[in-house]
Amino acid sequence: MGRLQLSLFKGFLVLALAGLSLLSAKAAENADSQFSRGLSAFNSGDYSAAMRAWEPLADLNDPRAEAGLGFMYHRGLGVPVDGAKAAQYLLKAAEQGQPEGQLMLGTLYYYGKGVPQSYVHAYAWCELAQGFGQPDAFFCRDAAMESMSQEDMQEGNRMVVEMRARINHR
Repeated sequence: MGRLQLSLFKGFLVLALAGLSLLSAKAAENADSQFSRGLSAFNSGDYSAAMRAWEPLADLNDPRAEAGLGFMYHRGLGVPVDGAKAAQYLLKAAEQGQPEGQLMLGTLYYYGKGVPQSYVHAYAWCELAQGFGQPDAFFCRDAAMESMSQEDMQEGNRMVVEMRARINHR
């Protein structure tokens, strides 16, 4: 490859990367706008519109949309109550560090709704949620702790360390 070709290739590469950055920024802006439309619909009680806005985002692994859909399936808002589907969406959101998803998943584990009942898992997810800034997570965490043995606490703390490391590496 000659100097001119190399120079042209480098210029093309810079333009292509700049274009991808603009597309990524535009896609993020569109995702934020679409999520906001879904949130407005949800807050006004139009759950089918919220579902239409959030499902495509959840298909693209948007943790806010996954948490919203998980909550809707958990509570039966615009859809039949489906604990297993709620847990699937919430797990996807929680594993991406979404604190509301972590708290709701911890609550599902606490009560055994859509997942096997586990105070250890409830503790771990709620502890993570608190660490990621969810101010109400300590209620769930502390309630789970009341039913845990010393061995359960050790297991829960081990899980928290592993989960936090996995989430922080994303």
